[in-house]
Amino acid sequence: MKKPTRFAGAQRGIFVWNNQHIVHIRSFYSSVPTFTKGPAVMTTPDDEKTDRLPDNVIHLPTQAERQRQKKRESRESSEPLFNATPLIKLPPLTKFMLLAFIIVHIVTDVILSHTAQFWVFAHFGFVPAYYSGQISFGWPALVGPLTFTFLHGGWTHIILNALMMMAFGAGVEKWMGSKRFFTFFMLCNLFAALAQFVFAPDSTMPVIGASGGLSGLFAAILIMMQMQGAIGQGGRYGILPFIVLWVFISVLFGLMGGPGGSNVAWAAHIGGFLAGFVLLKPIMRSRLLD
Repeated sequence: MKKPTRFAGAQRGIFVWNNQHIVHIRSFYSSVPTFTKGPAVMTTPDDEKTDRLPDNVIHLPTQAERQRQKKRESRESSEPLFNATPLIKLPPLTKFMLLAFIIVHIVTDVILSHTAQFWVFAHFGFVPAYYSGQISFGWPALVGPLTFTFLHGGWTHIILNALMMMAFGAGVEKWMGSKRFFTFFMLCNLFAALAQFVFAPDSTMPVIGASGGLSGLFAAILIMMQMQGAIGQGGRYGILPFIVLWVFISVLFGLMGGPGGSNVAWAAHIGGFLAGFVLLKPIMRSRLLD
C-alpha cells in the first residue's frame, strides 16, 4: 500500500490517495471526514470557507452528530404509545373517527327532532330482533352492524367515548398503522354486536355506541403495555387482574344503568373486549393489511 501524497496546504487537512480517492478533513482535530470516489480533486481555501464540496462527496457524521442522533432515536423509542395526545397531534384515522362521532351526534341530537332521532336509531342501530325473526328482516339488518358504532344516546355517552377514542385509539393506531387499526376496531364492534345478540336475541331495543370497539382497543392497549414492560411483568397473574376488573365494571354498569336511566349493553362491552385479545395477533400478522 502506497503512502498517501501530502500536498501543499496539508496544514488544512487535504490528502490524496493514489490519485483515486480524496479525503478532506476540515481541521486537524475534527472527526468529520468526507470521502469521494473518482479523480482526485483539490479543494481550495475558498471552498473550505464556504463549505462548497463536490456533489459526489460522502459526508460522515461527527461523533457529536452521531450522539445527537442516538438521543433522538432513544427518545422516539421510549415515547409511550399510550398517552393523552393533544387533539391536533392525533393520528389521522383516530382524528377522523373522533370527528365522525361528534358530527353524527350533533346531527342526531341537535338538528333532528326526537321522532327523527328515534327513526335513525331504529334503522341504523343494531337491533338483535332482526336476526332472531322477531322483526321481519330488512335493509336495517344489513347496515345496522356497521353504523351503530357512530350513534350515541346523549352528550355524556359521546364525551366518554370520545375521550376513550383519544386515549386508546391514538396509541393503537401508532402501533398498528391505520389499516390494521380500522379493521381491528370495526371487527371488535361486530363481535360486540354478536355478543349482545347471543345475550338478548329477541330484544327490539337498538344498540348504539362505539363502546364495544373501544373495549377492544383497551384490550390491545393492555397487551401493548405488557410488551413494553409497563404492566403485568412482575405479577404472578400478568394482565389478568385488569381483564377481571374491566369485565366487573362492565357488568356493574349494566346492572346500574347509564345516565338518565338508559340501558347499558354490557354484553357488547365484554364481547368487544374479549374480541380484542382474540383478533390482535391475526390482525398484526395479516399481510393483506400491509
